[in-house]
Amino acid sequence: MIAIKQLTKTYNIGEENEVVALSALDLEVKEGDFVMIVGSNGSGKSTLMNLLLGVTKPTSGKILVDGNDISGLAQHRRSKWISMVFQNPSNGTASELTILENFRLASLRTQAKGLKIGMDAKFREKVIELVSTLGMGLEKKLDQPMGSLSGGQRQALTLLMGVIDDTKILLMDEPTSALDPRSSEIIIKLAEKINLEKGITILFVTHSMKDALQYGNRLLMFHSGKITKDIKADEKKRLTLSNLYDWF
Repeated sequence: MIAIKQLTKTYNIGEENEVVALSALDLEVKEGDFVMIVGSNGSGKSTLMNLLLGVTKPTSGKILVDGNDISGLAQHRRSKWISMVFQNPSNGTASELTILENFRLASLRTQAKGLKIGMDAKFREKVIELVSTLGMGLEKKLDQPMGSLSGGQRQALTLLMGVIDDTKILLMDEPTSALDPRSSEIIIKLAEKINLEKGITILFVTHSMKDALQYGNRLLMFHSGKITKDIKADEKKRLTLSNLYDWF
């Protein structure tokens, strides 16, 4: 599914403040994996997310998806297969647009079409069916501006927007860090449900050791731009929080 080969990202090359954010990283992720990623600030977690998304380009190395090298593809070219849920709920939505209009933007992705095209009764029903699965009653508020919602509601909708069509890979970069505990639990359980029901591959960056241990079938620990621990499902079940803290 995802094959990362000798992926390196260096900032400010040749300058005094040169920083190696990722160092010759090798990683393979199978289709349908739910990978939890932990590490200290500056360990390379978000850099990996940005390289996968296409926000930044690697200094060297390759990123392959289903055997296709996407290392040089622009972000909009990858968006048909790769979606992202950001740390700040506001970053994934347009505040001034309605919920329905936001979903229409998400469904367009790489298509060169206007916002109103295709936003018909059929599309509305599709969004109603999807949003109703949240159990928040938001399917009755599709014409309400996105900016009027709480952070937890927006993050939940952003997650659904990311998988409305044929997304294969969902990147989640600390999506619960700005939320209250109840909203955080809703988001991570929704991600788990999407992974199980749709088989979408998820890479989930978190600072919560409890969540890292409880969710996902694999756990990666980053330090200084490298993976220091790669813990598969069987071993993960035997770990405790003290194990994780001891490794930092």
